[in-house]
Amino acid sequence: MKPFSLVLSYLLPVLYLVTVLLYFNIFLKRKRTYENLTPYFLVGLIVVYVVRAVVRMYALGVVPVSTAFDALSFLAFAILVVYLIIELSFKNKISGFFIVSFAFIVEIISAFNYNWEPETNELLANASFVAHASLNIVGYTALSLSAIYALMYVIQNHNMKTRRFNVLYDQLPALTHLEMMSIRSVLIGILTMGAGIFLGHLQTSQTFGKFFLTDPKVVVTDIIWLAYFFGYIGARLFRWRGRRMAYLALSGFTVLTLGGIIVVVLAESFHEFF
Repeated sequence: MKPFSLVLSYLLPVLYLVTVLLYFNIFLKRKRTYENLTPYFLVGLIVVYVVRAVVRMYALGVVPVSTAFDALSFLAFAILVVYLIIELSFKNKISGFFIVSFAFIVEIISAFNYNWEPETNELLANASFVAHASLNIVGYTALSLSAIYALMYVIQNHNMKTRRFNVLYDQLPALTHLEMMSIRSVLIGILTMGAGIFLGHLQTSQTFGKFFLTDPKVVVTDIIWLAYFFGYIGARLFRWRGRRMAYLALSGFTVLTLGGIIVVVLAESFHEFF
């Protein structure tokens, strides 16, 4: 199984690179016919990752998200899944070059650094915990993509106001598309991260006998999710659109990033596995 998994591990970056080149040609508007191929390439990458993950799972005895490099590969996978949903929803493929390029870089970092030592932490073999961790990673990924789309919105809006009709203006999606893609990403992030947080609390209830713990990562994650949730509800109720929504998404992501850094650097947590 290990040789087969290694072949797939080395094949994945190659497939990512081919997909990046496909989106690059779409971004430059060289070949309109390439646009019909992107869903097949994305699904192909997802399938190869899943097959590789299953092989590693049988070899290691746990779902492969327990090491830093496995987590990075899953992050690249999560980026593809969230982006595929966005692309199929809005039929806009211009931003794919930036998103898939980032996933490619993440996959390259992880591809040649896998550990084949059997996992000894029993918690990492627990299906509920794996679902909790996986959903949270997907949620963080979706919120990150929302910030990327929001940043693109701010740049495109600035170009329009200053009448800078340059190459970047021509290639970026329309403001309406960028706004809707950012909002949809936030919704995906809220739903998946919310489900992951709920499973995490169930896990702590079974393990420690308490549904809520004062663990720093748990508290910060809960607060950030609530901020995104009420921010999204407020945006829908008060019809915040355009630049206001973009800045809200960027502010939320800034708080998300800073909160994560502060917790990792300054606080101890039972969430430390690698």
